[in-house]
Amino acid sequence: MATSQPSRTVASQVPFADLCSTLERIQKSKARPEKIKYFKEFLDSWRRFHDALHKKEKEVTDSFYPAMRLILPQLERERMAYGIKETMLAKLYIELLNLPKEGKDAQKLLNYRTPTGTRGDAGDFAMIAYFVLKPRCPKQGSLTIQQVNDILDLIASNNSANRKDLVKKNLLQLITQSSALEQKWLIRMIIKDLKLGFSQQTIFSLFHRDAAELHNVTTDLEKVCRQLHNPLVGLSDISITLFSAFKPMLAAVADIQRIEKDMKHQGFYIETKLDGERMQMHKDGDVYKFFSRNGYDYTEQFGDSSLNGSLIPFIHKAFKTNIQNCILDGEMMAYNPNTQTFMQKGSKFDIKRMVEDSDLQTCYCVFDVLMVNNKKLGHEALRKRYEIISTVFTPIKGRLEVVQKTEANTKKEVIDALNEAIDKREEGIMIKNPLSIYKPDKRGEGWLKIKPEYINELMDELDILIVGGYWGKGLRGGMMSHFLCAVAETPPPGEKPSVFYTLCRVGSGYTMKELYDLGLKLSKHWKPFHKRAPPNSILCGTEKPEVYIEPCNSVIVQVKAAEIVSSDMYKTNCTLRFPRIEKIREDKEWYKCMTLDELENLRGKASGKLASKHLFIGGDDEEPQGKKRKAIKVKKTIGIIEHLKAPDLSNINRISNVFEDVEFCVMTGTDSHSKPDLESHIAELGGYIVQNPGPDTYCVIAGTENVRVRNIISSNKHDVVKPEWLLECFKAKECVPWQPQFMIHMCPSTKEHFACEYDCYGDSYFADTDVVQLKEVFSRIKNVKEESPNEMASVIADLEDRYSWDNCPLSMFRHCTMYVDIYAIINDLTTQIEGTRLAIKALELRFHGAKVVSCLEEGVSHVIIGEDHSRVEEFKAFRRTLKRKYKILQELWVTDSLKKGELQEENQYLI
Repeated sequence: MATSQPSRTVASQVPFADLCSTLERIQKSKARPEKIKYFKEFLDSWRRFHDALHKKEKEVTDSFYPAMRLILPQLERERMAYGIKETMLAKLYIELLNLPKEGKDAQKLLNYRTPTGTRGDAGDFAMIAYFVLKPRCPKQGSLTIQQVNDILDLIASNNSANRKDLVKKNLLQLITQSSALEQKWLIRMIIKDLKLGFSQQTIFSLFHRDAAELHNVTTDLEKVCRQLHNPLVGLSDISITLFSAFKPMLAAVADIQRIEKDMKHQGFYIETKLDGERMQMHKDGDVYKFFSRNGYDYTEQFGDSSLNGSLIPFIHKAFKTNIQNCILDGEMMAYNPNTQTFMQKGSKFDIKRMVEDSDLQTCYCVFDVLMVNNKKLGHEALRKRYEIISTVFTPIKGRLEVVQKTEANTKKEVIDALNEAIDKREEGIMIKNPLSIYKPDKRGEGWLKIKPEYINELMDELDILIVGGYWGKGLRGGMMSHFLCAVAETPPPGEKPSVFYTLCRVGSGYTMKELYDLGLKLSKHWKPFHKRAPPNSILCGTEKPEVYIEPCNSVIVQVKAAEIVSSDMYKTNCTLRFPRIEKIREDKEWYKCMTLDELENLRGKASGKLASKHLFIGGDDEEPQGKKRKAIKVKKTIGIIEHLKAPDLSNINRISNVFEDVEFCVMTGTDSHSKPDLESHIAELGGYIVQNPGPDTYCVIAGTENVRVRNIISSNKHDVVKPEWLLECFKAKECVPWQPQFMIHMCPSTKEHFACEYDCYGDSYFADTDVVQLKEVFSRIKNVKEESPNEMASVIADLEDRYSWDNCPLSMFRHCTMYVDIYAIINDLTTQIEGTRLAIKALELRFHGAKVVSCLEEGVSHVIIGEDHSRVEEFKAFRRTLKRKYKILQELWVTDSLKKGELQEENQYLI
C-alpha cells in the first residue's frame, strides 16, 4: 500500500551554501542599505519559492523559520543549546581532522585569541578555523538548510544527554559535507554570534512590520515566522497570551534629581528592588508554567501542578476559588525561614536549582498581573493592576508574597527609601508611575530603578593590582580585554608585599581608548601563564589567566562593585559582584594596592555590601537627626568653562551596546533635550563622550550653531549631525542610518557616500519613501519660478541622463525652446482656423517636452510657421539681432516627427 509523501519544504530545497553566500555579502558590505538589500533579496526569493511550492495546498505550516533560526541563533538558546564554545570546537576539530596537537594549525585553533601578527583575525575563531579548514574541506557543500538544522538539533539533543561521542559524530557530518565558507558560518551559528553588522530589530522589521512586537509577547521565533509569512497581512491583536513566554517590561536607571519631573510631578509608588530571578507565572486551572526574563522554561523546577516542584505544592491552594487562569509577573526569591529574611542573589545558591533538603525555600514575590480569567490587563493602568492582584490569591509568608509599595510625591521620600534599603542590605528601590501601562521589552516607560552603586558617593572602591590578562575577541581582538586582579598579602612593616591573592576578573568600565593605552603600557611585560609552573608571586584559585605580569611591572586599578561574595574560583575565597574599572591609578605605586586584611575589614563592614553610606542632598531638606549622611555638593570647577567640562557619567548604567565604544562630541542640545541629557542617553547605550572632537570621533552633535560648531564645520574634518538623529536611535534602540534631514555638515568621505545614495534634494535612489519623507524632499526643492533657466536646465539634463528621457518619444522636443506663429492678426475665417490648428500643435509640442514661449526672445531655438508665410521676413530680420540664431521651420516638421516617434532632419523643412 502506497503511503502519501510528506509535503516538501523550502528549507529542504535551498542549499545551505545560498544562505552562507548571502550572509557573507551582508557582512562584507559597509553600507547599511546594501546589507538590507542582500537580506531582502534572499527573503523575497524564499517567499516566491514558498508560494510556488505550496500553490495547491490549503494549510501550510512551512515558513522562513529554518533560515531565520540560523540567522538569529541567539533567540533560539533553548532549542539550539549545543554546550559548545570556541575551545571545545577547537579540540573537536583537532581530533576530527587528526591534526598534530603541537602543530601550527592546532595551535592556531587553540590559541585563537592570541595575536599572530599576520591577518589580524585574532579573537575571531570562525575566521581562523576557515583558513585551517579551507584546504581540508570540499570546495562545494552538499547540505540543504533543512539538513543543517536537523544535524544541529541532533547536536543539541546529544549535548543535553551528555553524549559527547554522538556530538563528535554529528560535527563530522557537517565537516565532511560542508565547504570552509559554510563551516565559518556554522561556527558562528553554534557560537551564536554572526557579526552581520545590523541588529535583530532590523531583521525583524524587514521580515514583517509586526515581527518584533509579536516576538516580544511570545519569544517564539517559529510562531513569528509562521504567523507573519505574508508581509502584506498584519495581526489585529498582538498581546500577551497564556503559556506563551513574553519579554518583561524593564526599568531605566533613575536620576534622583529628576524623579519628580520624570513622574510628571504626580504621586508615584516606591517598591523594594528584589535581588532574585525575574520570573513570570502562567496558571490555567491546575496547570502551571514558569518562564525567565529570557524566555527559558523553568516549570520543571518550580512545578507544573500541585503534585510536584519546589513551589506549586505550597501555593496551589492560595489562589481564590474563582480564579481559573492568570498571568503574574514577579521575582523568584530564596527565603530563609529561620531568619525570616530573603537571601541575596550573590550568596552561594541558585534559586533555579534549589534542592529539597536545602535550608532555604522558594518564594514567589508578585509585583504585577497581566491576565485574570482570560481578561488581558496589559493596557490597564498600574494602579488598577495593583488592585486586581489582591483579588487573585491570598499571600503565604515565605512562599507567595506581594511586593509591598508605598506612595510618595517627593525626592526626599525617594532618598529616605534608598537609605533604608542600604541599611537593610537590599539591592535598591523601584519607582513606578501609577498610570503606566505594561509594555513588553520596553525600558523606562514609567518604571525607574535606583541602586546604591549607581551613585559614586555611596560606594566603597577598591584599589587592586592587575596580575593577569585574557586576550579579547570581536572588536577587542588582538588586545587584552579582561584582567585578573589581586590584593596583596599584608607584608611586614616597612617592606613591600611579595605575594598576591587573586580576587576577581574585570572587563568593563573603561573606554576603548583607555583599554588601548593600558595595553600599550603593559604589553612588553606579559608572560605566558603555565598551569604546571605558575609564578610564585601570584596565588590563583581555579580561575587562571592566559598571561600574567610580575607585580612590580603592573598598575593599580580602582574598581567599583556591588558587593563582595564568596567564591572558590579565586585565592581570596571571595570575589566582587559586577566589578568595573573606574580609573587607572597612575598616582599609586604597585605595592600600595589593597591588602588581604583591608579586604576582610571591608567585607565585614556591611555584610559584604560595598554601599554602607547614606545619601543626603544638601539644600533641599534638613539633615535628619541621629544619622550621618553624605553631603553631595555641586561646585563649579575654577578655571574650566562650564561647557568644556567632561560630563559626570559615573551614575549612568549601560542598558544597551548600540553605541559600544563609539565616540561622540555633543556641542549643543535643543530646548527639549539638553546637552547633558543627550550625553547621558549616549552613555546608557554604551557610547563614549568627549568635549573636543578628535580623529576617533564618530560625529559631532549640534542642536544650535554657535562659534565652536561653525569652526568645526569650516575645518571640514567631522560630520555634524542634528540631535534628532540621536533621538531616533534612542527610540529604535539601534543605530539608525544617517539621512539628509539629519545632516548639518558632511565631511568629504560622507558627502561622497551620500552622493551615491541620494539626489541633491535628499531623495534616496534605493529606499522606498513614505508621505512624510516625500513632503520633506519637496520642502527642500525650490519653487520653479525662483530657479533661473540655466539652473532648471541643469536639473532637467540630470534627470534626462539618469532616466534616459532622451530615448523616450514623449521627450523628443525637450531640448527645444519654440515660438509657434499663432499670434498673427486674425482677419478672416481661414486664418482663424489656421491659428486654432497651430495652437493645438503648440500643445502637442509641450506634451512632448518642448518649452513653448509666447514671444520671440533670446534663447528661442525654433520658430514654427503654418501656411501663412507673410511674417517670415520679419522673423528673419529679428533673428539677425540675436546672439543665438533660431531656425524657421514648416509646421510639417513637427507633424512628421510626431508621426515617426523621433526628430526628423531639419534641413528639408527650413524656410
